[in-house]
Amino acid sequence: MVASSFGRARVLIAGSGRMGQIRASLVYANPRFELCGIIDVNLASAQVLDRYSTNAFVSLSEAIDFAGKHRLSPPRTESNDIPDYGIDGLIIATPTFTHAAIIKESASLGISIFTEKPVDETADKIRQLFDICYKANVALCCGFQRRFDHTYVSTAKAVHDGHIGTPLTASIFFADHPCPPIEFLLKGGNIFIDLSAHDVDYIRWVLQDEVESVYATGTSSLEALKEAGIDDNATMVMKFKKGAIVTLTMSRSACYGYDQRCEIFGDQGLVCNDNEYQHSSVLLNTTGVHQSRLKHSFPQRFKQAFETELEAFADTILLGKPWPIKASDCIAVQKVSDAARKSREINTVVVIS
Repeated sequence: MVASSFGRARVLIAGSGRMGQIRASLVYANPRFELCGIIDVNLASAQVLDRYSTNAFVSLSEAIDFAGKHRLSPPRTESNDIPDYGIDGLIIATPTFTHAAIIKESASLGISIFTEKPVDETADKIRQLFDICYKANVALCCGFQRRFDHTYVSTAKAVHDGHIGTPLTASIFFADHPCPPIEFLLKGGNIFIDLSAHDVDYIRWVLQDEVESVYATGTSSLEALKEAGIDDNATMVMKFKKGAIVTLTMSRSACYGYDQRCEIFGDQGLVCNDNEYQHSSVLLNTTGVHQSRLKHSFPQRFKQAFETELEAFADTILLGKPWPIKASDCIAVQKVSDAARKSREINTVVVIS
């Protein structure tokens, strides 16, 4: 449902954790949005974000009720068949297991949805949620930020324009920074589910192909993790249907900074994404070549991508532009992540049906 071709998109953010805070700052800074509230079952956590001149709520229904009673602008829709609740969009930055209930409630109210990946925990659940939103004529927009990052987009364009010929292999390296606390790693999610999704979506998009099979393995850098059967370093080898082989190596921690690299090799050339540094000054002297450390973490490395992603969400709300990431993309990525987890468990190649 298109809110309007004029004015600002009125949005709520569900979740006041790390991603919720990032989204709140960017929405607040973007003149195309009106930040109407932060939703969190932990009200005190949501209230911390009142620095963005917004309100805190414990539920979507409470936020909708408040917006209806205190709307700053007249109703958007001309049809009496589609009520205007005073909210055009919802940005979901809560744990994955909470997504389904929030998405269903938003869809029932005709509110466009942006959600952090993954949409839900299984491919079947993801399919069901997209079906619900489709029937409600509501956009369900999943955030795979590499599709909005200038460097990653340029690399993809080089492949799509044929500059490296037929892609044959690709190597992707993902190392997080800083390392999460040991308590998080012991209780947190599976490394294949947590870390692989963005790069799996990206390389599918670049190659314009689907993964046929996956082999995955991993290792533990700490004895406590090994005893708990938890990998904090892992590798996936993906065979694509058109023949390309892609290796994705992931680590929970790079001590030197946030390390994100990708190179794609074809029969007529090679294209690479290199890392980004805190600044571009380089000193050369008798002791060597000196430059800054890598960017600290994902908020710094992908700030531009997050900004561009929200611009696209504003286009979806205000102008009715289709979201570039479809249900089939989200389902395919989840199937690959699930296959990698299974492959690690059974120590063999898993074919994706």
